[in-house]
Amino acid sequence: MNARGAAFLFAILAAPPALAQRTETPRQPAISAGLAEETVEIKVNYSGARIVLFATAPANENASSGMAVALIGPSGPAEVVRRTPAGEKRFKFVTAPSVFAVGAEPQVVESVLPDVMIESGLNAAASAMPLADELQSPDLEAWRAAFVELKMDQGLYSFDDTTIERLEGGLRRARIVLPPNAPPGDYRIRAVAFRNGQRVGETEKTLTLVRGGMDATLFDLSRRHGFIYGFLAVLLGVLVGAIAAWVGRR
Repeated sequence: MNARGAAFLFAILAAPPALAQRTETPRQPAISAGLAEETVEIKVNYSGARIVLFATAPANENASSGMAVALIGPSGPAEVVRRTPAGEKRFKFVTAPSVFAVGAEPQVVESVLPDVMIESGLNAAASAMPLADELQSPDLEAWRAAFVELKMDQGLYSFDDTTIERLEGGLRRARIVLPPNAPPGDYRIRAVAFRNGQRVGETEKTLTLVRGGMDATLFDLSRRHGFIYGFLAVLLGVLVGAIAAWVGRR
């Protein structure tokens, strides 16, 4: 990773205690944007896809102007477990995104500070919200970093797989890699425009990830009819074992 990439990684991972939560700032002007697809279907042989977002940058761009884009969600409770000589230590997050993929143009990497990335909702670590009594914990930043590292190991968080292309008329085309193991649900596609290191425009679109084919049937069966799903799983295991035994005797 080069120096510029390392700086951007720091900007989207760092979460100073004073900015542990996204601060309330005046909402920036919306920028026009649209998704190539608003629904993506996951099938059994699903191997990942690229989400394509088109966005128009605000007027009056200069040499420092640029855009950052993120795929975020779905959110839910999370827990990090750390094994120590004294035993296991656990840290719970009330909510955190299952997937966080973000990328930015070079101008953003070079000019936007970490606290601005946090305020813009583009910081992976700051997106993990702890219990209220843990907000001032001196270990919060370390637990957040551990959570992000865990998600990166799982391939669900990424910071270098998103590309942003410049087209005519100030139009941007962002291509975001959707992890093959991304869970179904509603995702937010967030695009933020920057100028002189400050946020000057933003937009947010919703993407729905759904299951299809046999994968959807099994998933729905396990959620809605757990007993039947369990019975069929055991029956299938017995059947496979019987066939294997029969083939072994032959």
